[in-house]
Amino acid sequence: MWFKNLYLLRLSSDFTLTPEELHEALESKPFLGCGNELREASGWVSPFGRNSEQLVHAANGCLLLTLAHQEKLLPASVIREELDALVAEIEEKDARKVGKREKQDLRDEIEFELLPKAFTRTKKMDAWIDVPNGWMIINSSSNTQGERLTHLLRSTIGSLPVTPPKTDMSPAVMMTQWLADDHTLPAPFALGEECELKGQGEENSVAVFKRHELNAEVVQANLAAGKTVSKLALVWDNKISFMLTDELGIRRVRFLDVLEENLKDADPQSHAEKLDIEFTLMTGEVNKLLTDLLRCFIAEPEEALP
Repeated sequence: MWFKNLYLLRLSSDFTLTPEELHEALESKPFLGCGNELREASGWVSPFGRNSEQLVHAANGCLLLTLAHQEKLLPASVIREELDALVAEIEEKDARKVGKREKQDLRDEIEFELLPKAFTRTKKMDAWIDVPNGWMIINSSSNTQGERLTHLLRSTIGSLPVTPPKTDMSPAVMMTQWLADDHTLPAPFALGEECELKGQGEENSVAVFKRHELNAEVVQANLAAGKTVSKLALVWDNKISFMLTDELGIRRVRFLDVLEENLKDADPQSHAEKLDIEFTLMTGEVNKLLTDLLRCFIAEPEEALP
């Protein structure tokens, strides 16, 4: 259940559906797979797995849901090989050239014939809606995948007003400042052991440091040469490690031993109980993390002048 990525979206208005109402809405677009004719298909499945019909799980004021997406694995090279053979056969038999439009029609026919025989690949993607705090968080590092889930949810429930979180300060500038002087990094954050630095202007050079002391001279020399931070490994409160990007993406999330110990202490007796405990722990800690993180990038209001 632990999310590996946090694709962040802000709810721009209140989310008013109850868990029961959301479940009922998701039932209208269940995952059915591609069948014989579709190239890809998406739908909603239970976060508890195939043996459950529960499409929404609620805890901590958060609503957990799961999208399944299936696609047919039909490489373009396979279609091209079939098309080349068919075009050659027609040109030899009819003693004529096959035109561009006819080739496209033949390509479509070949794809239609091969689709039922193609292997399928199915992926699941979890997301939660943090109703009290106005967040939607998707377990994905890809904008495309995140938009697939929000698009389907929007068409399922009729409306989903979400936007990327806004900041007053550039994440790249702030991370560069933290790396140049870790004393500026506010508690409870600490530097990890990885970063990516990018050059400015036409140079576009990239320096990547992994399992590295980030205060080392070679890192600081790259900063002095004008590079800025595009990715920075951070640890929050000794509980969660992650990679922060210059687009405020949170990737490669790891929930550290202290949270695993809490799970062991809870001693779940079933898969459903384990998921519920993990989800409750995760949403509670991530909400605290996001509160601390956003505070770094939002300017404090100036005190009113007398």
